[in-house]
Amino acid sequence: MTAAAPAGTTELTAYALDPSWHAERERLSSLTALYDEPTMKICERVGLGPGWHCAEVGAGTGSVAAGLAERVGRFGHVVAVDLDVRFLEPLRSEHLEVRRMDITAESLPDGEFDLVHARLLLEHLPQRDAVLRALVRTLAPGGWLVIEDFDWSTATIADPPSPALERVTAACRAAFALHGYDPEYGRRLPRALRSAGLADVRTSTSAAQVWADPESGIPQWELLVAQLAPALTAHQLISQSDLDEFTRLCHDGETALFAPLMVSCAGRKPRAGVERRPR
Repeated sequence: MTAAAPAGTTELTAYALDPSWHAERERLSSLTALYDEPTMKICERVGLGPGWHCAEVGAGTGSVAAGLAERVGRFGHVVAVDLDVRFLEPLRSEHLEVRRMDITAESLPDGEFDLVHARLLLEHLPQRDAVLRALVRTLAPGGWLVIEDFDWSTATIADPPSPALERVTAACRAAFALHGYDPEYGRRLPRALRSAGLADVRTSTSAAQVWADPESGIPQWELLVAQLAPALTAHQLISQSDLDEFTRLCHDGETALFAPLMVSCAGRKPRAGVERRPR
């Protein structure tokens, strides 16, 4: 079966994944387990510390926002932004502000933040170029923008090779494409940040390796596929037998898979006049 967009369909702008899905927190948490530690190291390398004012955009479960709040301390401030703030509300505090916001239609204040971070967000947004420019405007002079997005070039790598993984990956990409998703946005990030006027652009990449576990499987993949499965089969992007084969692969106890390539890119807003220091 070829995973191509169904004939007669048009590109949608709605987010492909449903934040109200019953296992959405578990899906997001499976990603934070892989990526939170390297994210915090990147933020620390650009100088994150006490007194900084930060924004976490597309904050999800709030794990990164909480990490930022811990590092900026009582004299700093973190704003956690998302369309769905159910998981963020319990984290609200004097130093961690929660805002429900559609970042494609609303903007944070200009010139406000020493650090703005977004992970696995812009790749999903058809308006990603405009959103990126808006995020740059929110930076104070000398402030840093850290954007992390996938490039799916490594998503089919498995040892031993797996045709089932290749079919599922192609189907997921086709389903995402109906919503304006860019599976290669990660590789475009360095040039996008430079084009947005940022200086000192620096990039790191990693393709996390995960094992097929007999009991826990591969939640990063399985929970994504489980949420997309009704759309995948409804649009005839994949068969149920392919999905069943993929589930067996995730639990075979032998296969090593590699996640999509995570591209982490940081750029600094040039200073103009007197540099604003972290408060």
